[in-house]
Amino acid sequence: MRFAPVLIVLSLSIFYSSVSLADKVGITVDARKTVKATGGGDPRILASNTSIFRDDRLRANSSGNAQIRLIDGTKIVVGPNADVKIDDFVITGQTVSKLTVSATRGAFRFISGRSKSSAYSIRTPNGTIGVRGTAFDVTITPQGTNVALLRGAINACDRSGRCQLVRNRCDYVLIGRRGVKKDRLNSDSLRNRSKSLFPLLVNESNLNRQFRQRGSGCTVKNARLAPDRAPEQQPRNIFRALFSPRQPTENPNSPERRSPEPNSPEPNSPEPNSPGSNSSEPSNSVSSSPEPAAQSGGAPASAGVPNNPGNGNAVGNAGERFSGGSRGNSANAPGQSSDSPGRSGSTPGENRQARNQAERRNN
Repeated sequence: MRFAPVLIVLSLSIFYSSVSLADKVGITVDARKTVKATGGGDPRILASNTSIFRDDRLRANSSGNAQIRLIDGTKIVVGPNADVKIDDFVITGQTVSKLTVSATRGAFRFISGRSKSSAYSIRTPNGTIGVRGTAFDVTITPQGTNVALLRGAINACDRSGRCQLVRNRCDYVLIGRRGVKKDRLNSDSLRNRSKSLFPLLVNESNLNRQFRQRGSGCTVKNARLAPDRAPEQQPRNIFRALFSPRQPTENPNSPERRSPEPNSPEPNSPEPNSPGSNSSEPSNSVSSSPEPAAQSGGAPASAGVPNNPGNGNAVGNAGERFSGGSRGNSANAPGQSSDSPGRSGSTPGENRQARNQAERRNN
């Protein structure tokens, strides 16, 4: 029987230790011994790797800095003069089905974890903040609850149930006695005051990398909106006169604009087998009308003929000379004789020597 009290003490100690382990909700990643925890566990000053329990009330001094990571990945920074309590914490595996954080004063940062957005709720003396996968800073002052949105979206509601949806990075909202008021952290009326109103935005060098949100950029004058709002499209016709391709000017001396010479074919009516012909295959038909002969004292018959150098003698593409102003497209192409309309008797592929002999007989 003398061992019975010892067994009872051991049983009670195991029971209470299991209860404490079950109520453990997170751990401090970093702390500067400026935050005190009471209520959920024994009173203690937070340091690195200090356990956090449900119902813990975390109170900080004017230089408070405690960075806490909860079981589901939610991160909380307890900032200067903060008074934050973890009210409800219901664990479901590696996530939570309910997490309620109550704050009565001071500054803190909240970064949601991998649980559903509906599981999170922030309570303040002026109203509630609904979380939608987000990060934001909160500072509670006598004027109300000041919120700076750093990522995602929130639904800010006052005690009367009037709500505002906030979804742009660097947006500011004040939950006060007169409802919910929205603004921008870099607005002319708020830019200078926001640096002192949100101390965690001013300098994030004291925070662990996973707790940073680049919030200091929200207080500059040209802070940009979040990418969740589609950029406005620019007018399609802007600067058209500057960037539209310049239309080519017509040269009056170009072959297309030059007036046809007398006794020369129209420039827009290319001969069969000529380079300007649109026909894909050479035509085998005989021309319907003879080409007029050269007149004395006038321009030669070959003047204005395509591929003609203008020396009064018609030549082909290869530069050979034909008699009587006949012309051809290549050394082996048939030409036209001056005394016979249509094509000459030579056939395609006839050699040059035979053609020269025929010319001498004609002369």
